[in-house]
Amino acid sequence: MHGDEETAGADDVGLDLLSCFRCRTGDTEIRLPHALCALIVTVALEPGGLSRASVQSRLWPDVPSPEAGKRLRQALWRVRRETGDRVLDVTPAQVALAGGVDVDLREAERVARAVVKGEARAVAPAGTALLARELLPGWTDEGVRAARDRWDRLRLHALERLAEHALASGDAPGAIELAEAATRVDELGETPHRLTAAAHLARGDHVSAWRVFLRYRRLLIEEIGLEPSSLFRNLFQQPEVRSLVS
Repeated sequence: MHGDEETAGADDVGLDLLSCFRCRTGDTEIRLPHALCALIVTVALEPGGLSRASVQSRLWPDVPSPEAGKRLRQALWRVRRETGDRVLDVTPAQVALAGGVDVDLREAERVARAVVKGEARAVAPAGTALLARELLPGWTDEGVRAARDRWDRLRLHALERLAEHALASGDAPGAIELAEAATRVDELGETPHRLTAAAHLARGDHVSAWRVFLRYRRLLIEEIGLEPSSLFRNLFQQPEVRSLVS
């Protein structure tokens, strides 16, 4: 029985879409040409699968339908040659991920939605780490860009909620780490910068907090010609901080 479990684990297929693309069986990477990676990514970003026509139009939008259909058939044959039936489930009408394929983005989305719903305490550190990862950085396909924007909106909200929770729980270093991760998602958003400064203040590090404010203020003025909100400025109204910033 133990041997059967090891064999099943070795055959498990996973897709990593966060930080980079990686298709793996157990701990072994399946190296694929970029064209096949693009096909798998296109399908993986749609949990319910796609019609063949949709896959064709997304991968080869400027190619006539008969030629695009031929390219898709060739690509599907190559994926099957490299991975068997473990990655894609192909029918005459549709292409979807095979059952049991583990996609890191889906787990990350589950974590993010749990946080947004107020379940921050139930999130393990490994789940939190997923929120700091960008979806397929460097990929410029329209579908990937749209999925990346959706992921960024979701994870930004989750990172902010986690930072707020850490700060309220007295974990200022954790709040700083989470808030700084959020600033890397939305450089111009005020909330992550304000949370970072508030966490520094909670540690008694007034200088670092003021530096965060000044950097953000400079960035905001340079990029869109606006000043930080009064809510941000009011963080520095305590007597012990006011003398530093006056």
